[in-house]
Amino acid sequence: MQFVHPLFLIALVAITIPVIIHLFNFRRFKKVYFTNVRFLQQIEQETKKNAQLRQLLILLARILAIISLVIAFAQPFIPYDKNKAKRKGTFAVSVYIDNSFSMEALATNGRLIDVAKTRAREIVAAYAPSDRFQLLTNDFEGRHQRVVNRDDFLKLVEEIKPSPVPRTLQEVITRQSDLLIESKLENRDAYLISDFQKSTMNPGNTRPDTTITWFLVPLHPEKKDNLYIDTAWFESPVHQPGQPSRLKVRVTNAGSESLEKIPVRLTINSLRKAIGSLTLAAGSSTEIILSYTENPAGIQYGMVEINDYPVIFDDHYYFAYQVTPSIAVMTISGNPPDHYLDAVFGQDSAFQYSESVYRQLDYGALPSTNLLILNGVKELASGLIQEIAGFVRNGGSLVIFPPDNKAVEAYRPLFTTFEMQGFSHIDTLPQRVASLQVESDLFNDIFEKKNEGPFILPDNLDLPKVTKHFVFSSRSLNNAEILMRLQNNDPFLVTAPLGKGVIYIFAVPLLDSWSNFPRHLLFLPTLYKIALLSNRHQPIASCAGSNARIEAGNGSWSEKNLFRIRKNNSDFEMVPLVVNSPQGTAIFTRGQIREEGHYTLFSGNSAVEGLGFNYDRNESDLNYFGNKELETLTVRLQSTDLHVLKTGITPMTRQIEQIRQGQPVWKIFLLLALLFLGTEIAFIRLLKG
Repeated sequence: MQFVHPLFLIALVAITIPVIIHLFNFRRFKKVYFTNVRFLQQIEQETKKNAQLRQLLILLARILAIISLVIAFAQPFIPYDKNKAKRKGTFAVSVYIDNSFSMEALATNGRLIDVAKTRAREIVAAYAPSDRFQLLTNDFEGRHQRVVNRDDFLKLVEEIKPSPVPRTLQEVITRQSDLLIESKLENRDAYLISDFQKSTMNPGNTRPDTTITWFLVPLHPEKKDNLYIDTAWFESPVHQPGQPSRLKVRVTNAGSESLEKIPVRLTINSLRKAIGSLTLAAGSSTEIILSYTENPAGIQYGMVEINDYPVIFDDHYYFAYQVTPSIAVMTISGNPPDHYLDAVFGQDSAFQYSESVYRQLDYGALPSTNLLILNGVKELASGLIQEIAGFVRNGGSLVIFPPDNKAVEAYRPLFTTFEMQGFSHIDTLPQRVASLQVESDLFNDIFEKKNEGPFILPDNLDLPKVTKHFVFSSRSLNNAEILMRLQNNDPFLVTAPLGKGVIYIFAVPLLDSWSNFPRHLLFLPTLYKIALLSNRHQPIASCAGSNARIEAGNGSWSEKNLFRIRKNNSDFEMVPLVVNSPQGTAIFTRGQIREEGHYTLFSGNSAVEGLGFNYDRNESDLNYFGNKELETLTVRLQSTDLHVLKTGITPMTRQIEQIRQGQPVWKIFLLLALLFLGTEIAFIRLLKG
């Protein structure tokens, strides 16, 4: 226990007054004479003992009354266990208000963000007008990086609006510490007003500055229910005009009640394309498929939406993608033009097909090619190998049909570039393709499924026959996926990633003397699907506020064609960071896109890509740290001066004063003084000698 006015304790010497009165009691007793002395002596002894006890009790009551009264005037208080000595002088006070989207949830007194503003006003009211204040929000704005007076602080509080940017506890504490240290004031207090979501406010390895007094002000909504769209993706990355597309949408019910018949709407280019409904149990997620027919070629801007209240920032999911009119396929042949490949690609308007002999290859056409096929090329110059490797690493797809017999040795430098060993020898034992990886992207939609679950090839299925084949080296399969196997378990078709692209290698040349694969029914859908998967595509959506990466490929970009990103139906426009490399042009948004919606990447006046941005879904799960959990953070944060303020019980200003000044107990001692005085009076009246 400590005292506000400890000098008043000098008055405790006043307890000597009743002691002196007790010791020098000059009261005289009258003598009474009786004939029977024996009875008189007994009465005199009993009266003397009672009087002594009575005087001692009265003395004790008087001493305790004086002590209690003196202590009350000294204004005692009990400091909080973690509170430092009482501080005097000017205070630097930093107040963080969490203005993330989760703070739009409803509390008893309104939106959490409005309640947070009220709490901030109560906090500054607990300080002197001469103290200095600093406001911090999730935006980390420049105007909030300095201390101001009380009036300016209150004006800044009024201007706070919801922000799409979530902040971690580590980021907030670090920023507040830096700003308070820059203030050069010794008395430093920091307040964190937030809903303390577990998804963003986990303390982790946070270590608060021990020279700062920390206050946590938790605000919790009345209900924690929220229905939101988690993400969306296409079953197939291939989009062609007039073809069916299937969009999968994952919706999550973060509430405590089951929901039924929730409508989910899909809009493409502002036109309604599909609608579905779903039922969700409490605390669960589910996926719904929205099917529709693709529009004509061009950039497509899509949006999935649901209805939910009051947390609405995650009720929309924006995305964008390209519907490609045709896919560029180039064949480099070591033989005269191949009629098998021409039959697959040459007669289909969905492809731009070209074929040339390797000696007459136009290298300038590679950047605009989606699929490159090496068909029996017997010589590979070092320059061609480097061009092919760069083409694949930049996102192109490469199909290799090896040449006949010993000419395959020319491919060793190419396989070395791919960090593969290629083929080891030729197996002349006739085989048949025995299995396909039907769950792979290549074959997952070639065969019709009649039932749910994994597709199993029937035993009597007619698969290609092989007269002889190249055997892959075991080291060639380290990072490869085997898509087709022969009866002896040798690979017939393997695929492997390389940079941003992919390689497909067949174990046989495209010759009838090696296999009947060129004439088999499986040949066309296999090559067709490889070509469709070769179409470069961007992620359909990115996170607002992140440093999103956009691939612009190897187009003919020049300094005159400055890249710009513009928000659709808005005046917002930004210049992104452009990084050119041999692998292509990469564009970074540097976190400058902070609003959800549809955007377009321009090069000069030409639209290059459509972009969809959505708010971070970390804020969608309304799961919070409770007051008791926050109190345990003191140990985890290893802070000697951290307090959790409770809202709705004691006024915020009063709680702060109690923590700064300790718990006053002078009223208790004043009551004790009155009690002891009353006890003294009772002893005087009731205990008569």
